[in-house]
Amino acid sequence: MARELSVGEVFSTAFSAFGTRARVLVPLAFFSSLVFSVITRLLGPEGAGFLVGLVVDVAFFAFWQAVAMVVLRDLREQRSASSIGELLATALPPLPAATLVGALAFLAVTVSLVFLIVPGLYLVTIWAVVLPVAVVERPGVFDAFGRSRGLVRGNGWKVFGVVLLLTLLLVGPGAIALLLHQVAGPVVSILFGALVSAFVTPLQALVLGAVYFRLLEIERAPAGSVLQQPGDGLG
Repeated sequence: MARELSVGEVFSTAFSAFGTRARVLVPLAFFSSLVFSVITRLLGPEGAGFLVGLVVDVAFFAFWQAVAMVVLRDLREQRSASSIGELLATALPPLPAATLVGALAFLAVTVSLVFLIVPGLYLVTIWAVVLPVAVVERPGVFDAFGRSRGLVRGNGWKVFGVVLLLTLLLVGPGAIALLLHQVAGPVVSILFGALVSAFVTPLQALVLGAVYFRLLEIERAPAGSVLQQPGDGLG
């Protein structure tokens, strides 16, 4: 087994998983995004509302990262596809810790990018799989960061390539959603944002999940199914 991450393989895995489960992922992402968007809008853009809204946004992606890990697990182990109820039952338990991990990572990366670009990019790379780690292995909030760094070690440039390509793929839809948010009414902007999120959010989470599982394979090769190892929290 190759000891390096393949950027093409990661995206192929993610798009294949999305295509296989789109019938479930797209409606679930649309309606969950709608709910979270309404909550964020009601909180308001200033002061405490902004901070709580930020946590809500992080919780939304943490939830989707957990969903993506279940989808990838089912496909990797050739299980029957989990129902929406099973996805929710598996995704919700690690959500509080994963949300805290995601919020800390977001704040640290944002501050680093604002003041020093290179350290920010470095943090984005070494913490690329911190949410998958928090969801699957559940090592504890601060241990998740060290675990992510350990998995990425030796494949940093490849992981950075995945993050960079993923960012470029998200620029277009994100710019359109932002423009509509500025010029359209609240109902239109929320609906369109939810529609964009219905495709973008699952794909983004699936890409990061595919990176995690591939790095885990590299670390444990030639072990068997990575999801049968101790510390798997998706059972």
